[in-house]
Amino acid sequence: MSAPEKDAEGKLRGWLRDRIDGPVVAPEPEPEPLVKVRYVPPPPTVPPAPAEPDDQEPEDDEPEEKPERPWWSLPPNPFGRRTPEPEPAPAEQEQELAPGVYVTVNQRAPAEPPPWLAPDPAAERAAERLHRRRIWLAYHGGAAGAGWAFGLVNQMRDLLADAGPASTGVGVAMCLVTWVIASYLPGIRYMPPALHPAVIWAARIPVCSAALALALHAPGL
Repeated sequence: MSAPEKDAEGKLRGWLRDRIDGPVVAPEPEPEPLVKVRYVPPPPTVPPAPAEPDDQEPEDDEPEEKPERPWWSLPPNPFGRRTPEPEPAPAEQEQELAPGVYVTVNQRAPAEPPPWLAPDPAAERAAERLHRRRIWLAYHGGAAGAGWAFGLVNQMRDLLADAGPASTGVGVAMCLVTWVIASYLPGIRYMPPALHPAVIWAARIPVCSAALALALHAPGL
């Protein structure tokens, strides 16, 4: 059998193996331990060198002089000879650890949440809308309760009772007028910013009181 036929047969066998047994999955690497302890022993002690006897002559530390170049040697030709490349500097050795015990704590990667606990954008939007509705209801309900406590709702009820058959139109007109005043508030820009939320809420009291009086005491509603 020739080499191309062997290669084709090997590719066919690999393709069939992948279709029957599935692709080969590489084994996952073993996770590092949570706490890793390393001990670096101290270097061995070297005995001191024996003292030199006095009868020996001290070594001369001066460097030896380089021999001069002979007179028959020629200097290197700068055009015909290639200058040798400088040797690379030796790589810096890794800094050795001082003797002692070293403890390394490896943090585990956070586990991924299961698919059924994944965030649902539609559910989050629905929860946000429900939260805003609750805030709106508490905001305007508190304003209507303040109008009831101060008697503003009772005064508007008497005004609707005096209007007779036109009480519905009068109630709607009261709601529109008070809503326009509460929406614009032309003098709020001259007030301190810290008072803006309280002033806006107080301006909602007549609107909510008028709406409550119209819903409770207007005939035909």
